[in-house]
Amino acid sequence: TEIYTLSLHDALPIWSLDMLSTIITSTPIYVCSILSILLGLSLSVKWDRARFRLLLFMITATMFYIGHFAFYNRTESVVPITDTLYCFSYPAIFPLILIYIEALVLKEPNYKRGLLYLLPAFACGISAGLIYATMSNEEYADFIGYHYYFQNYNNLTGSAWWLVFIHRAFRIIIAVEIPLVLYFGWKYINEYNRMVENYYSNTEDKVVTFIKPLMIAFVATLTASFISNFLNRNYFTESIWLLAIPALLFSSIILLFGFVGLTQNIYTREIVEESAMTEEEEPEQEIIPLTPEKEHIMAAEIRKLMDEKHLFLQPNLKINDLANMLNTNRNYIYNAINRGIGLSFAEYINKKRIEYAVQLIDQDREILLTDVAHQSGFSSPSAFYRNFKLYMDCTPSDYQKRGASIAASTLSK
Repeated sequence: TEIYTLSLHDALPIWSLDMLSTIITSTPIYVCSILSILLGLSLSVKWDRARFRLLLFMITATMFYIGHFAFYNRTESVVPITDTLYCFSYPAIFPLILIYIEALVLKEPNYKRGLLYLLPAFACGISAGLIYATMSNEEYADFIGYHYYFQNYNNLTGSAWWLVFIHRAFRIIIAVEIPLVLYFGWKYINEYNRMVENYYSNTEDKVVTFIKPLMIAFVATLTASFISNFLNRNYFTESIWLLAIPALLFSSIILLFGFVGLTQNIYTREIVEESAMTEEEEPEQEIIPLTPEKEHIMAAEIRKLMDEKHLFLQPNLKINDLANMLNTNRNYIYNAINRGIGLSFAEYINKKRIEYAVQLIDQDREILLTDVAHQSGFSSPSAFYRNFKLYMDCTPSDYQKRGASIAASTLSK
């Protein structure tokens, strides 16, 4: 007697598998399409250059997943259209992430450079479209039968061979794009956040925090997809569950990307323009770099001013305010704090605020922590809790309770 073990894949009827495949492969399309509509509606209310470029990304991602849908559901009748979209959108997705980040954190993004990023994608998409439009029925049948589903490069000639060449070319392009997008995306976001921290004391509603992990997650997921596609994309058609993992993962990451883009009220262009140093804002005299000795002297003046006037208690304190009080330019203040004290402007001010908050708690163990946050100069309780944990290595409530127990034990002795 032979014993057969059936997987769930084998146990389901064919029509159920087809329906499940359709649902799984269409989910990213619905996610990208809905986000595109929502982004378009938000832009009609208030224009934002970064959000517009996120819209372009979502539209391109929709094209990309339409190509996936056609492949995995074997809709051969529309392959000339969907594969043309795929040849353009796949190598365009990664540059569009970088274009979005540039629009988000740079004062003046280079639009010509952005078009240059997309030039290989346009070349692949247009070339594929022209080949499909001019190839014969026999060449089309050879391409579908040998390469499109089975990655077989033998016996292909003419237009079919050139289509294979384009498919190989955009994979090489993507392999070059992935590390460049990660490097420059990370670099631009870090530079922007450092600039904000060196100009504002309260940075909570100004720094870009969620884009980096989302960018890494999305690029990592697409990289895994790229590697699997490079080896054999048809492998995923053999199991509906293997197909479900990347589809649902992509959908989740893109949904988070879109949510951040829609809900983010940080208009970074205004922040960049305000915090960027301009000649009009600085004294007319030539700015001569300070010697290390003068930097330490200025750092001592800053410490004295902070201790005497408690400037750090001002919630909206900026580095310009400090420069005006010391009758100097903010470039000197920036260098004195960064090199003389060893912290960014925001780090220095927030550290002073936490020292003051600790004094308030020590003076009154029953004080409300929300009052402590407000009196210490923080713009929100969340900023207070985060910085307290950073500089005291415990939460404000833990410090309050621990301090109270210590005081009680001391009194009982």
